[in-house]
Amino acid sequence: MLGRISKRSQSELSMLIVAFVWGTTFVMTKNALADIGPFMFLGIRFITAFILLAIISYKNIKQITRSTLWSGILIGFFLFVGYTFQTAGLQYTSSSNAGFITGLSVVLVPIIYSIINRRLLGVSIIFTVLLAAAGLYLMSVQPGTFHLGRGDLLVLVCAFGFAMHIISVDRYSHRHNPVAITAIQILFVGVVCLLIGLIFEPIPHSFPPSVTGAILVTAVFATTMAFLLQNSMQKYSTPTRFAVILTMEPVFAGMAGYLWGGDILTIRIMAGMALILAAMLISILGKKEEPSQIIPEDSPLVT
Repeated sequence: MLGRISKRSQSELSMLIVAFVWGTTFVMTKNALADIGPFMFLGIRFITAFILLAIISYKNIKQITRSTLWSGILIGFFLFVGYTFQTAGLQYTSSSNAGFITGLSVVLVPIIYSIINRRLLGVSIIFTVLLAAAGLYLMSVQPGTFHLGRGDLLVLVCAFGFAMHIISVDRYSHRHNPVAITAIQILFVGVVCLLIGLIFEPIPHSFPPSVTGAILVTAVFATTMAFLLQNSMQKYSTPTRFAVILTMEPVFAGMAGYLWGGDILTIRIMAGMALILAAMLISILGKKEEPSQIIPEDSPLVT
């Protein structure tokens, strides 16, 4: 039991690190998109991450089986849906609306998970996800500015994509070598995004330092490291707990924007951050757990 609790703590700490990386690289990515199309950026970023992963873990890449291939493609498809519909929706809605609706994946994860497993949601789960959603609302949406439109519906599909990505990682990643299945996911997203970028976006004639730096940093830390951690460690926790921890991403993004991007932290934003932090702490420190596919350390599935 102590071993499993220790592994669970490690897994949730790793996801907090992932949220920190995604949040703090947002400013860098936003600046880079001034000089390169979003799909071109994502394509180069994910393919670079795959190449890096193949170089440092070639022996693990060789363990890709047909089952790993199809599971990785499925997980990668949901990841692609998340990124694609978020990008498309941002053309028709505000960034605040998009940020809040994307964050609703924290609400969708336990609902979808309970439907798949035919179990009722616990009171503590409902409380923590609603607390996190309230924090996201305070951070992202100013009074009187939230109106659902075509862009918001597109971003809602994105939220479903990211929610299904968390759930599919929970259901499939522990069955395969974590490096191998991570490699398939990021290669799938990279190839599809690059093809879309080459067809619909202008090809950049040069890559300024802001773009090159953003690609390298996000490829190494926000892609290779982040998804490898998720695919390696999520089996020790639950999808809902991971989703709640990931709501810290906009908190870290807000802090990074304040420190490096010239953003202003209002009382409303800080209140939202506090609610998200409270939800994360309640989720992590809570004693009751939802039914999950937590894998014991001595399981043959653990690699």
